[in-house]
Amino acid sequence: MGKDVLREAERLARSLRTWADLSNALFDPMEGLVARSFPALDERKEFRKSHIYEQLHTLVEKKMEATGVIAGATPKKSGKFVVRLPRSLHAALEGEAESEGTSLNQLVVAKLAVQLDNLAGGRLGSMIQAFGEVREGYSADRVIADPQVNRRFLRRCRELGLSGTDYDLNWALMNARKKGDLSHLPKTRRYTVREIDEFEYGSEMAVRFLQQERSVSLDRIICDPELAEEFDGYASKLAPGFSPLQYRWGALRIRKAGRLGSKADSVYEVPQLEALGKVASLRLGKVSEIGGLYLFSSEKERVFLGQTDNLHHRIEKHMEVSASRGLPNWLWNTKKQPLDISVAELPSLTRSIRQRIEVLLVKRWKPLLNITRVA
Repeated sequence: MGKDVLREAERLARSLRTWADLSNALFDPMEGLVARSFPALDERKEFRKSHIYEQLHTLVEKKMEATGVIAGATPKKSGKFVVRLPRSLHAALEGEAESEGTSLNQLVVAKLAVQLDNLAGGRLGSMIQAFGEVREGYSADRVIADPQVNRRFLRRCRELGLSGTDYDLNWALMNARKKGDLSHLPKTRRYTVREIDEFEYGSEMAVRFLQQERSVSLDRIICDPELAEEFDGYASKLAPGFSPLQYRWGALRIRKAGRLGSKADSVYEVPQLEALGKVASLRLGKVSEIGGLYLFSSEKERVFLGQTDNLHHRIEKHMEVSASRGLPNWLWNTKKQPLDISVAELPSLTRSIRQRIEVLLVKRWKPLLNITRVA
């Protein structure tokens, strides 16, 4: 049966003028060659796994090369086809068309053209297609960092015939974003992490711990599902109670903070930090419930610099996970190198200004457990 389908497909490819006509003739869900040859859903599913099914797509791609993606996009037989959509999807498309200032028809045609162009792009095109189908409007970083969405992305990649490890596919998507290969897609939905002050510091130290243990980059940690899961575990030990997506997004936000660059360097008045003594003997009542900076250090080196909306609350959280030593022993050997703490109370400064000061001081001091800020 499969060989008969291929022979008929090759005949159609010779007789039809455009790749759009050929695609309709082969894959139309009601009257197409595949639907007629395999009327049962289970049969069609099985056929889609076969080498012959791949050859049908190759025929369309060759016709596309011959006629051009755009020039051959209009079928000669008919200028329209009808698709029944779920009400929710129809409403979402109408809303997007309205926000983009275009018609629903133009929007759908544009999306189809993009997907077909991606298909012609081979491996990269298939990867972009998988991303476009699962992204829910979010960025590539969000798709990689969100375990649930990322599983859908990886599964769809393999359904489209892409090979490689999970890390390989995620890395390819991240590189596509960096190179601008995704710039033609509709703008992304903004994603904001709430309660960032409650766990961001844990994300930062968890990244640094893995970097020191494994010599891996932040991108490698986020793109490798096994490393990312290990990172989640360390971050949750430092700042319990949050989701993997929150921890991972927190780490990505810290890296992006380095892009403050010259803005950070424009902070002229760096506040003096007041030494409060050994962390192990610190009385929390001496720490005010206001925004500011704090520094953990040993006799020999600076260990971690943080900024927070509430110094008292942040130090209290450090104490809870470290037997009141500041940092847990798996992260820092507080028995051999007890920690000192210094603070700078900055009640009049906004979080963004505190962050600029933090970026500047991390660049200058290079504390061991801070992510290096690179402009």
